[in-house]
Amino acid sequence: MKHLLCAIVGTLLLGGCGKEAAPVPSPVDPEAGKAIAQAECAGCHRMDGSGKTAKIPNLAGQPADYLVEAMHAYREGRRHHAALQDLIAGFDEAQIQNIAAYFSGLPPIAAAAPAPLSEADYRQGAEFAAVCMDCHGERGFSTEPGVPSLAGQQPVYLIVATQEYADGSRGHAGKEEMLEGLGQVDIEKMAMYFAAQAPQLREPPPFGDPQRGEAESADCGSCHGSRGVSHDPMVPNLAGQEPTYLVNAIKAYRDHERSHEDMVTDISDEQIEDIAAFYAIQSAGSLTDSGEELESVVAKCNRCHGRDEGETKLALPSLNGQKRDYLVRVMQEYRDDDRGSSMMHKMSSGYSDELIEQLADWYASQPPR
Repeated sequence: MKHLLCAIVGTLLLGGCGKEAAPVPSPVDPEAGKAIAQAECAGCHRMDGSGKTAKIPNLAGQPADYLVEAMHAYREGRRHHAALQDLIAGFDEAQIQNIAAYFSGLPPIAAAAPAPLSEADYRQGAEFAAVCMDCHGERGFSTEPGVPSLAGQQPVYLIVATQEYADGSRGHAGKEEMLEGLGQVDIEKMAMYFAAQAPQLREPPPFGDPQRGEAESADCGSCHGSRGVSHDPMVPNLAGQEPTYLVNAIKAYRDHERSHEDMVTDISDEQIEDIAAFYAIQSAGSLTDSGEELESVVAKCNRCHGRDEGETKLALPSLNGQKRDYLVRVMQEYRDDDRGSSMMHKMSSGYSDELIEQLADWYASQPPR
């Protein structure tokens, strides 16, 4: 422990424990990092640093310090991914630094905003979706106990889940055969069709207490949104979902029949029914429809860009006194996934143009610091 503390403190002070000199870092070599990336990383992240699938992140243009820390976390078991842990365990510190230098030096990948669903695509999506409606209900709104609704669900989540059913990696008897013959584009059209449907409001179920469920769902809201409308395209909405399905799903996670490292497992049947009752009667609208007002959005932004006044606390830009039109453009680009920041896209994906303009007006009116 003494040597570990020395190594940490020694980077800040010219002396360390036992008067050992701080190590002098070796210069990074992006070209050496490129060679390692080509041999070990490109199979998932490509040589331009773009993830090959929706589940694989882009590395291009990420801060080198962040990439180094992420690799350390995998190597040390603080983040979990079996293939990455095995791979990075074989890298020494110089190799990690060089890989980070290579990917951080690449131009960021700006994901294209999804194109609007054309009338022809919409009709095709409806045709592909028809086979699902026998169980999931007309237009994807389920009234069958235990069967989830698809109407208004996150489109990326639907695409990934349907792909997993189609290739058999997400086990469910009959689904693989049902989806046989559908290609990637067909699945995307079907998912976009269901995502475009407006979920109906539900009556309270005959079990559970929605008021208690609101308080008991606090842990769920960090991923699924405070009222069940997810900010993350890979995390499903729970608002308006079929309540018996929610009960069965939460119990399956609690009882380890389904697995996810972030799911709560210390929960009673009564609490599960309360949470399901609460989410079932929520409206699956946009982020702003679910009650997010300007004041709470400003507070969210200031967690990184500065508390209360908008001054910079981290290596991030100050927003106070910035040009209003610039702020509008940048926030719209983050929302539409046209600017390389997955975190900013997740935070702003539900923001309307009106809310973005209000936010820009507020920050532009603040005195620069």
